[in-house]
Amino acid sequence: MNMKREIQIIIGLLIFALLFYKIDVEEVLAAFSRVSLPYFGLAAASYFCYDVFMAFRLHYLLSKLRVRKIKSSFKDSFFAHMGGMIASDVTPARSGYLLTPYFLRKGGNASITEGFAAILAPQGFEFVMKVFGGFLGFLFFISALDSSLLVPLSVAAAVFLIIGVVTLTALWTREELSSSLLFKIPVLKRFGSGYNRIKDLSFEIKSALPAIFAIYMACWLLMGLQWFFLAKALGTNLSFVACFLLHPLITLLAFVPLTPAGFGIMEGGTAAVFHMLGVNVGVALTFSLLVRINCIIVDAIGLRMFF
Repeated sequence: MNMKREIQIIIGLLIFALLFYKIDVEEVLAAFSRVSLPYFGLAAASYFCYDVFMAFRLHYLLSKLRVRKIKSSFKDSFFAHMGGMIASDVTPARSGYLLTPYFLRKGGNASITEGFAAILAPQGFEFVMKVFGGFLGFLFFISALDSSLLVPLSVAAAVFLIIGVVTLTALWTREELSSSLLFKIPVLKRFGSGYNRIKDLSFEIKSALPAIFAIYMACWLLMGLQWFFLAKALGTNLSFVACFLLHPLITLLAFVPLTPAGFGIMEGGTAAVFHMLGVNVGVALTFSLLVRINCIIVDAIGLRMFF
């Protein structure tokens, strides 16, 4: 484990220590003891369906690449996606998902370049949509949100928007600026040919934007359902609309690269926002922990790719 990773884990643990210092641990334990397992199972089922849709998108976009005939099955794409998801659950800014192309290559389904094209081409669009969804959530809850949350949420939203626009510009336009800059950086120069290859492949995927949008909306709906069922598991009265709009707003914090997968940051942000909406602070923190546990349990299917 390198020093940077150790520091990130320590920061996450310090944030959790502060949260438990401010919140009565007995409230959290009591909330855990009241969790409805049927609702928890429904939440896991919703999240699993989300993973199925994401795996289908990966499989579909690979099929759009006509450069060579890719002999891949949905099953191969599904397990490659799940391997990337479990890796993203424990890496800063969820960057572990970038292992997905390597899992695809290991199964003989696609080259590394094709795998990266299939996950990066729609990623910029997703980032822009996440900022849009977060903005809707902010407008919906603006009267309840404390101004102290505006700075971290605004920073996360700005970073997402910039990354999204840059990715869309670099992969879905014919501009040559990004290529010329890449070739001028000695360390990155050797990736120039691979980048140009990914860019060429991305243009073949561009025509699938309507399908990418439809799948994104279905996934957003399923993630909203996951949060709604987890809220029900804790006996809260949050509506589906609230959970649907809160998801993109709060999950922006999961991509803050200070800790692995926003460990501690997302939990603190979730607890703060839910508390502002009238949920007991102990229950709010329990909800944020249940979200992470629920996701990891389902994503653990991807551990198969590491063995």
